[in-house]
Amino acid sequence: MAAARGPMLLRNIMGHMLVRAVVRRSFWVQNTPSTFLLRPKQLPFRICSTEAGQAGSAEPAACETESRFKEKPWEYLTSEEYIERYGDNPVWFGYRRNHKGQVAPQKTRKTCIRGKTVCGNPCPICRDQNLFLDYRNVKLLEQFICPHSGITYHPTQTGICMKKYKQLTNAIQQAQDNGFLFFHIPFISFHGQDYSNQHPAVTTTPPSPALLNKAAWYDWYDWQQPPEKKIALMRRIYKNYLREESGPP
Repeated sequence: MAAARGPMLLRNIMGHMLVRAVVRRSFWVQNTPSTFLLRPKQLPFRICSTEAGQAGSAEPAACETESRFKEKPWEYLTSEEYIERYGDNPVWFGYRRNHKGQVAPQKTRKTCIRGKTVCGNPCPICRDQNLFLDYRNVKLLEQFICPHSGITYHPTQTGICMKKYKQLTNAIQQAQDNGFLFFHIPFISFHGQDYSNQHPAVTTTPPSPALLNKAAWYDWYDWQQPPEKKIALMRRIYKNYLREESGPP
């Protein structure tokens, strides 16, 4: 009984001392395991503080932190993290959108992120928070341009959502305006027969026989006198609106 009352008295004394003390931090007393009671010169309680727990909860989660490549997004494409994840392939290589049925939809989704809600299978740009569609990020923009024709890939081929596709087209146009991307102009070799006026297809067209005779091109272009019955009918219909014919003065 005496051994059991000792820890209880110590707990009551320390509880009164903590209540009376005026401190900024909040403390509480935690019971220690029963093995500490067998050891001499050790108290059967532990003082804890809530300051460390509050500071830890105030830190944002890892998914909500901003990317360190936001100011210079082109540095991410040369980092070891990017090479380990994508290698030499473009960011959209091997991506497949989840859809119902066997036939893929003809249009991609409007957006992958709505507020704080992220879809289950985001597009290649939305799934990586280190990818930014900036007009200075030339290496990323070139992955969405065909090297042979210079045409931007359709979103159904790359899998990006329509929101990112609009940002991509604006970034490509802005990069071309600033000189970061070249306009693709195909090279065409002309032969001598293509622009020579000696070819039968480019000679002058001979005039028609009707123009040589100064006649009308078609027969119904010439003046034709209407029949008298038609003239009498029109005079009878519009007799109130016709002026009297007057002879020569």
